[in-house]
Amino acid sequence: GLRRKKVTVSTKANIISAAKDLGLITVQRFFLIDSLSLKNVIKYIEAGHADTYEVLPGGMYKIITMLSNISSVPLIAGGLISDKEDVISALSAGATAISSTDTTIWTL
Repeated sequence: GLRRKKVTVSTKANIISAAKDLGLITVQRFFLIDSLSLKNVIKYIEAGHADTYEVLPGGMYKIITMLSNISSVPLIAGGLISDKEDVISALSAGATAISSTDTTIWTL
């Protein structure tokens, strides 16, 4: 059957690196607040440090499209995803998955 693996989610590159060294699946989370943070996200994605990346807020569809086009690994859209339209828009923009604490999103 399928074997479960442990996952590390962090905004910190050093934590992602240490988790990779331990053989864990890594998700690097980015909070996009301005153009400088976007440049840093692009740098990390192009370097390919994590197994996947999570971009918050997830409602920035132009940014999700751009990042999914440069990423060779799955991209997760999270944060401020509040309804079916947000989910469909993020997935259509290139996100592979959605993360949300809103349990009504989980059953769409």
